[in-house]
Amino acid sequence: MRRVLQSLYMLTTKNRILELFQTLPPTDQRALVEQLSETAQGGSFYDRMSTDQRAQLDEGIMQAECGDTIPAADAFDDLATRFGFSRA
Repeated sequence: MRRVLQSLYMLTTKNRILELFQTLPPTDQRALVEQLSETAQGGSFYDRMSTDQRAQLDEGIMQAECGDTIPAADAFDDLATRFGFSRA
């Protein structure tokens, strides 16, 4: 049953990602595809992070562990506003 739920979740997530991807301008779509391709071809994202990026990630993890977070809905609303897509 858990596997079925994971598959349903992945399908829903994939569809939402594709929907958002289609709202991007062609140049941003290409840049994203190139980044995804590079990610799939070698190593983990963490392996390719700079020292500064790793420090920012560590800081974010520490903040989350301390409960210093914002609701996901607010974060997605901010992203939608920032990148100009609707949150249906």
